[in-house]
Amino acid sequence: MNNNFEYPDDYLSYVNKLQNNEIFTDSGYIELFQFEELDEINKEYETETYVPDFINIGTNSGGVGIFINKKNGHIYSIPFVGMDEKDAILLGSSFSEFIYKFENNESEII
Repeated sequence: MNNNFEYPDDYLSYVNKLQNNEIFTDSGYIELFQFEELDEINKEYETETYVPDFINIGTNSGGVGIFINKKNGHIYSIPFVGMDEKDAILLGSSFSEFIYKFENNESEII
């Protein structure tokens, strides 16, 4: 499914160093899915059907997914219920920016 998509280097570097896929801050909680499971997770969520320009890479465990936009590499949140691109909220123009904002309580995923 994702064979035609090249993941951003900052994302790959970050997930390859992860000891724990969960991140807790005052802004909340996120779980980044294990890279090896992304194809299966995206098939289960039918990401290609509902938001074909995105790849689901995580969740806030509150009904909201964290996605990479395949066209520009930006990170977005999209609610799982009614998953629709029009509901996408920009979290960062890069994965590094997204993580920085989340870890420094500058971004909340709702």
